[in-house]
Amino acid sequence: MRHESPHTPVTELYCDEFRRGPAYTTLRSRGGGDWLLIYTEAGSGHLVSPTANWNTKPGDAVLYAPGDPQDYSTAREAGNWHLLWAHFMPKPHWQMWLHWPVTEGGVRCLYFKKGGVRDQFRAAMLRMIRMSRREIPGAIDLASNALEEALLWANVVASKDPWLAMDSRVRKAVDYLVTNLREPFLLEKLATGSGCSVSRLSHLFKEQTGVSPQQFLERHRMQHACQLLRITSLGIAEVASEVGYDDAFYFTNRFRRYAGKNPSQFRKQAG
Repeated sequence: MRHESPHTPVTELYCDEFRRGPAYTTLRSRGGGDWLLIYTEAGSGHLVSPTANWNTKPGDAVLYAPGDPQDYSTAREAGNWHLLWAHFMPKPHWQMWLHWPVTEGGVRCLYFKKGGVRDQFRAAMLRMIRMSRREIPGAIDLASNALEEALLWANVVASKDPWLAMDSRVRKAVDYLVTNLREPFLLEKLATGSGCSVSRLSHLFKEQTGVSPQQFLERHRMQHACQLLRITSLGIAEVASEVGYDDAFYFTNRFRRYAGKNPSQFRKQAG
């Protein structure tokens, strides 16, 4: 006969990383009084709800709200379960990120496909755990910041944003372009970094974003230039340099085509 697992609700955050064998089990039929996030790193967990039961797989994350019955154990078939977990009380502005899809069994669950988002989520969870163990001022606040990042990445998955539907090679190219606005545009380098040929990347990129890689980069350069013109006192040549143009005259011509006015006019009207 299984017994109820003891648990005192946390006031802020408590987290850890477990590697558990077949004897591991937890039962809290009335929930835990705080939120619980469990991510399966490897192996498998067996989850039981009032209406269903199933086994987790690597990449699965489960979220229990206060009062949700918690009944989970190492899956018998796997014999081991490597999990990252956190008991926490959410900050008020986190509430919007906790609306995860609910399974037929009534449990909030997300699956992180292999790739960038899963890697970022895992990195944030591991950083949270490591930071929570540090004996430095503000360690729990820093761990909480890492948990916030993990929840934001989970929200990306929960939102089913079109960005997630992109081919992973296109997402890699997009991420590179928007984080390297100052770098010269080299399609061959972009294709190599994305893991495909120039022709294949050009086709996929245009198909999934509606523009070519160079057009995409220029649009983001101009959007950033608009922000710099609005909120800084940088000269036009300095703004041009910040967004990847060595020639201020050429930048001005491209900006005029984008915004319908030159940078000086734009700044004056924006002010």
